Amino acid sequence: MTKFYAFLSLLFVTISLFALLVYHSILNISSLRPIPSDAIPGKTAFQKQACIECHTVFGNGGYLGGDLTKIYEKKGAAALKEYLVHPPILTGAKQRRHVEVNAEEAEAIVAYLRFLNTIDTLDWPLDSNNRSHSGQSLNDVR
Repeated sequence: MTKFYAFLSLLFVTISLFALLVYHSILNISSLRPIPSDAIPGKTAFQKQACIECHTVFGNGGYLGGDLTKIYEKKGAAALKEYLVHPPILTGAKQRRHVEVNAEEAEAIVAYLRFLNTIDTLDWPLDSNNRSHSGQSLNDVR
């Protein structure tokens, strides 16, 4: 009978801890900031163009086209708009160009990328030299 009470006690503690985790998660969700209204059309265009099939955002998506999480910081609005409206021939592709969008869609996608850039990623992703945005090498981290 003692084993039964021990089991029930353990079950109660486990369910209580799970409930506490769920409660804590709900509190954290309510503190997240929503996507700004000017970035919503860009997110829609990003999804409509299926950018995530080739590109990565926050580590999710395709790896062929590179990570776009902090691309706004690296390239700026003007260069991104130019790239989307007048796409170059892709490297490694035989005369294949990046998907072309109109100026309005490009503006919207850039607004979405600007929003993504404001999200703190704790210096992720690393650059090609395995350095964070703050300049610290991955090898320096112990």
